[in-house]
Amino acid sequence: MPTSIKDIAKLLNVSVSTVSYAINGGPRTVSPEVKEKVLDAARELGYRPNRVAKSMVTGRSRTIGVVPPEIVEDVLLSPYLQLALNGIFNAAGSSHHDLILFTRLAGSGHEEVLSTILDGRVDGAVFIAPNSTNRAVLLAKELRIPCISLAGSEIDGVHTLSVANETGMRLAMKHLFDLGHRRIAHIAGRLDMQDAIERLRSYSDFMTENRLAYHDSWVLKGQFHPDGGYAAMKSLLALPNPPTAVVCANDDMAIGALRACQEMGVNVPSQMSICGFDQTSASELTIPPLTTVFQPIAEMGRYAVQSVLDLIDGKPVPRHVTFEPTLVVRSSTTVPMKES
Repeated sequence: MPTSIKDIAKLLNVSVSTVSYAINGGPRTVSPEVKEKVLDAARELGYRPNRVAKSMVTGRSRTIGVVPPEIVEDVLLSPYLQLALNGIFNAAGSSHHDLILFTRLAGSGHEEVLSTILDGRVDGAVFIAPNSTNRAVLLAKELRIPCISLAGSEIDGVHTLSVANETGMRLAMKHLFDLGHRRIAHIAGRLDMQDAIERLRSYSDFMTENRLAYHDSWVLKGQFHPDGGYAAMKSLLALPNPPTAVVCANDDMAIGALRACQEMGVNVPSQMSICGFDQTSASELTIPPLTTVFQPIAEMGRYAVQSVLDLIDGKPVPRHVTFEPTLVVRSSTTVPMKES
């Protein structure tokens, strides 16, 4: 039978509460001498703390919930999500916290979301790329659950982390413009998500500011998915006068666009330059390697965890933090071919 704190209290002839305070570090203090005796006895008896019982004493589960953007098949294969989860995992581990990955929360009804958040399993939550109508985020805000929105829409009253999307898109557009491209298309992401909206707006602004022809047929939705990028690129290549370069709102779509070019015998980069956004590991492995905009996804994941822990502890946390992107130039972009 497992050792309990009652066994330790009996061995040392002290109260159960004294043993609990010594092991859990509070809420009341005990002398260093008593704490040392309790810990020695716990090791001697092979005591292992009960997580549920400990949370009842401390009010903490030392567990953080993580809610992905949507629950669809193979969502965890997303390179973006993997980078974010890796940063979250590393930060949680270094702070001695566990993680719970919710797989039903995003699409659950109000009552189920309520019971999931309030059942004591988590002290706070990180929501990855939620949109402005995400029921779980809105509920967490209403109930004052410590939470962070990572790369999601700005929601009044919710702490948010994001990349400077417009800066990143401008870096990609200027790179192509400086190479000599004037016919530049854009494959957009999901336009119910803030990242996609801001990247599309930056593309449009750059085209206008530099007096470049803007064609509706050059702006297609790829839904942040490789198949979307593939289909969009095939549509662009079927145009009578296709663009010479394409900026995609994420690397997944850029990889799909690259596949479409390869299937249709269009050389990248000599006949079509392609630029992505994210700097996932997959972008380095394509042929040719992908020019892309780097956003510090893993760092944002680590920052999100620390921010949630600070909120739990009642520490001040900035309402909104923006991370700066940089351009990574590789072999998928070059000067456009001269008109024959």
